[in-house]
Amino acid sequence: MFRLNDAVRRYRAQHCSPTEIRSVAATATTLSPRANPDAAGVVASVAAVAIPTSEPIDLARLIEQLQEEGASLQHGENALLIRPAHWGQLDSIGPHWKALLLHLQTNGQGEDNDAGRSA
Repeated sequence: MFRLNDAVRRYRAQHCSPTEIRSVAATATTLSPRANPDAAGVVASVAAVAIPTSEPIDLARLIEQLQEEGASLQHGENALLIRPAHWGQLDSIGPHWKALLLHLQTNGQGEDNDAGRSA
């Protein structure tokens, strides 16, 4: 039985290029016997989030930019909930989601998840 997570993890251990990881994840999903047509894009996005980054970023500016573009950021005790206005925003959020969560929690920005989510 083919396991996508194991394949991506093994490949990632050998290669660190984000483009290659997305390609492997999308290809593995496409070749999977139960793959639906939209799964490749979702898996590529998940693979992009899993890629560590060492690039410094201004988190306050990123949050401001996302909110200007219509994205909704919510945080709970240990969760970051993102409602993007378009899928392209995931590329800018993905590598920095842990830092974003910590920034929102410590600075009290974003909508607090305890207040309820809007539909």
